[in-house]
Amino acid sequence: MTRNEMNLVNMFEAVDWFLASNVELLKGYQPIVESHDRITQGLGVIEGLSEAQSTDTKVQTKLKNSEKKALDEKMIKVSDAMSAVAAATNNQELKLIADWPRSLVNRLRENDYYIKVQQVYKAALPLAGDLEVWSVSMDDIEALNTLSASLKQRTPDRRNTVVISKQASTELRSNIATLNKELKDTLDKLMKPFATINPTLYGQYSNARTVVDLAATQKPKEDAKNDTKEDDPKDDTKTDVKK
Repeated sequence: MTRNEMNLVNMFEAVDWFLASNVELLKGYQPIVESHDRITQGLGVIEGLSEAQSTDTKVQTKLKNSEKKALDEKMIKVSDAMSAVAAATNNQELKLIADWPRSLVNRLRENDYYIKVQQVYKAALPLAGDLEVWSVSMDDIEALNTLSASLKQRTPDRRNTVVISKQASTELRSNIATLNKELKDTLDKLMKPFATINPTLYGQYSNARTVVDLAATQKPKEDAKNDTKEDDPKDDTKTDVKK
């Protein structure tokens, strides 16, 4: 959520809490009860969308980076052993496959990297016995195949995560706008008579209905210590109920 969206949702929650706290007093006003139900339901939808929106793509990236590092290590281990076998047997073809610049580990495009991994994997399979002398096990060789396959799947997963997050953001904005309209067009007008009937109750509603910019009220310690200026009267971080 954006800062403004979070501020609005905090206000919605304050209004919901106010209505729930005064349910006995307001239960005789059916339109207010129905508006409260819509607000509560809307907050439930917003909470669900907020969770979907915040689906962290960093999780997918972290997993992908971890698997890429493991694959890099296996590639270097197997390739170095293959280079040793190629030198011992004077196998020029094997030497060409095994002696690739290690700097390419982080420079090759993903597809080209996968092709290189498969090339090393296929060349290593029939040499498992020879490579074992150089501390390369069959598990190390098979890891080239399994890790590269798993790594390939991470990219579409991450793309799907981004799509879901963007879709949730769009729906979230729409639901926040709908709930804000409920308050402005319906609940504010339903509560207006209480300014005369019960000024105290109406004052509590007005307080709940105020949108407070929470980020602006939280200053870093250093700023707060050095800040001797008065608040800018033009800095309107609160939006009160329309009179």
